[in-house]
Amino acid sequence: MTTDLNDSKGAWSALRWITAVTLAGYLIFCFGSSWQYIQKGYNPLKVSIVTVAPLIVAGFCWLTRDRWWPIVRKHLENHTDAVDALPDRHIWLWIALAAGLGLYTELMAIRLHGSFFQLFAYFKNVSLLSCFLGLGIGYAQASRRPLTTPLVLPFLALQIILMHLLRFTEVANLLQNPLSEQLTFGLEQADSAPHILTVYGFLGAIFAFNALCFIPLGHLASRLMTRQPKLKSYGWNLTGSLLGIVLFYCVSFMWAPPSMWILLAALALMAFLYHNVAGLLPSALAAVILLASLSLPIRPNEVDVYSPYQILTMTIRANGTPELRVNNNYFQSLWDLGKEKQWADFYGLPYSFKTNPQDVLIVGSGTGNDVSAALRNGAGQIDAVEIDPAILSYGQLLHPESPYRADNVNPVVADARAFIRHTDKKYDLIVYGLLDSHTLLSGMSSIRMDSFVYTVEGFREARARLKSGGVICLSFALLRTELGRKLFLMLQEAFDGQSPVVYQAFQSWDFVFVIGEGLAGQSFDESTGIRETTATFADSGTRADKSTDDWPFFYMPVRKYPLSYIVMILILLAISVVFIRQLTPGSGGGFSAPCFFLGAGFMLVETKGITELALVYGSTWIVIGAVIAAILIMAFLANLLVIRVGSLHPLITYGLVSASLLVGFLWRSQGLSISAPWLGRTMMTLVLTMPLFFSGFAFSAELGRSPSVATAFSSNLLGAMLGGFLEYNSMYFGFRFLYVLALIMYGCAFLGSIGAKGFGRGPRVCAG
Repeated sequence: MTTDLNDSKGAWSALRWITAVTLAGYLIFCFGSSWQYIQKGYNPLKVSIVTVAPLIVAGFCWLTRDRWWPIVRKHLENHTDAVDALPDRHIWLWIALAAGLGLYTELMAIRLHGSFFQLFAYFKNVSLLSCFLGLGIGYAQASRRPLTTPLVLPFLALQIILMHLLRFTEVANLLQNPLSEQLTFGLEQADSAPHILTVYGFLGAIFAFNALCFIPLGHLASRLMTRQPKLKSYGWNLTGSLLGIVLFYCVSFMWAPPSMWILLAALALMAFLYHNVAGLLPSALAAVILLASLSLPIRPNEVDVYSPYQILTMTIRANGTPELRVNNNYFQSLWDLGKEKQWADFYGLPYSFKTNPQDVLIVGSGTGNDVSAALRNGAGQIDAVEIDPAILSYGQLLHPESPYRADNVNPVVADARAFIRHTDKKYDLIVYGLLDSHTLLSGMSSIRMDSFVYTVEGFREARARLKSGGVICLSFALLRTELGRKLFLMLQEAFDGQSPVVYQAFQSWDFVFVIGEGLAGQSFDESTGIRETTATFADSGTRADKSTDDWPFFYMPVRKYPLSYIVMILILLAISVVFIRQLTPGSGGGFSAPCFFLGAGFMLVETKGITELALVYGSTWIVIGAVIAAILIMAFLANLLVIRVGSLHPLITYGLVSASLLVGFLWRSQGLSISAPWLGRTMMTLVLTMPLFFSGFAFSAELGRSPSVATAFSSNLLGAMLGGFLEYNSMYFGFRFLYVLALIMYGCAFLGSIGAKGFGRGPRVCAG
């Protein structure tokens, strides 16, 4: 069923369906969370107050719709007339602004979701796919009236305020580690019916409502793009998107809070609304309420800082010890090791195996506890590597022993794996500090910052940086034996069969793995609380699969197909089907099979490219941002090439795409072993990016043959959703398998292209 929003009866019928789907997920979430906390003996009153308020607002709006809808409809029509009246000579600027606003808001939403609730770091791409769904439907509505741009800020305000308030309730504990396949430090897993209902109900509700927020942005950009030739408007779309991502990463560079992100989005949106004061007021009011809500000090004793990677929360314990939380979970306390004997013994354990080391490398140096221990134990020169500049700054400012200020300490802001790979320095001791923060590094792929640190290849590279007789000491908080067994096996393989020695500290979950050539175990005084537990992890009866650069999922003890994700995918697919059937136009739109499968293939190749380029250059936010910007630039150049020289026969175009994919599949990482490192990195970059260039060329060619921008873009974005769902297969088959799936998707795009009726005049378009 599809509907025309010009028909009030049809509009309300569609809205009832969409509201029912969104509220169904939300009610399941409310029921599950309340049930869970009653079972635990907690008072669910605070959770209920926060969760019931949106239901009351939704019910009031629905019951009074006959009063407010005619007024809203009038302002939406006036807004549509104003957008249609924008002068043609400046339409390129408006296209760029609309596209930039869409991508900037997409990155903002993804970042906010991950900051509020850590479950979005596990359910990779959910926020991104929700944005794709909304934008795809919006692009399909290019010719329809009215534009609903004035509703964007009110919708975003409802979503963000609710999630912000829920973050401070007990329900946040249920939304941290909702998976049965992955194990993490101290986080509850979804192992009961109430918990499962809470997680999936919340995911479904946020996925649906967030998609609604992005439909107006896609609709706006698509309507503007129809006023210029397709390829030319696509070029300005890419230009605006590039500017949007540059702006967002500039804001991230400044550690700006969400209020700044939202303010910039609101200002860009106001450029389309300023002509109608009555229509502008609701958006302005929503922005003010949203900014005020985010600025209120709900917990005055805590300070939040948004680094380029995550939200950091600093608080002071009752005993005066500073404590840092990352993404709302405990991360590290800044200990004064002169006063805390047990912690001094724990952090000082590496120096029992390597006394007075001349050169020490600490990766994941955090707030400085490991650095402080190194100084206390006579270390010479210390390289302290920390990926998050905000965490490093906290250590420099607040650590009671000021270890980062010592003359022999060299603080380095870098990715641990990249530093180890590219340095030519050798060390007596390499200490792995706390590297277990679950973080979204980009809007396009949820790469965990430690994904490539804990792999067999990563440990081999670390071993190569040891001096003769050097030692690696790795500390980790383990709640399950399987993860310790993984570390044991990976270190064992990296050292050609030599087994590490494992010690358990006074905290039952704190373990230290020590390995080096000719290393022997040691005994510790009982007062230290440290005892050897090597036999526990040497037990072959404990099953664990080693993480590799192709399968870097450290927190999955064994390689198995993630059923938690299958359930999530089925739920989101069902929601997507309802949205597409109710909100895509019944006439004037269409479906382009080539563009759909190109979107799926591009998403798969992009994920693979970002992942491996992060491995080559480091998983830092700068690298990820540069890679995404480079992808947009390549798409722009491919589009420009099609404009200048025209498109090629599909057999040639898709042949080039397939050939570049096969090279990438067979190449793997050989480029990194070339004697000239810069040449190896350059060749690897070309291998990983060539498929994206040819894919961009193919899309521009299909866009040129498509009957409309709306058809091509909506099909492409919805196809990207398919690619996002298929990307989860990497959790079982590995990242290389994404190339196999991409080849299948591009093959389908090729068949759709050559099967077009009257090839050369336009592809066959199926009615939506």
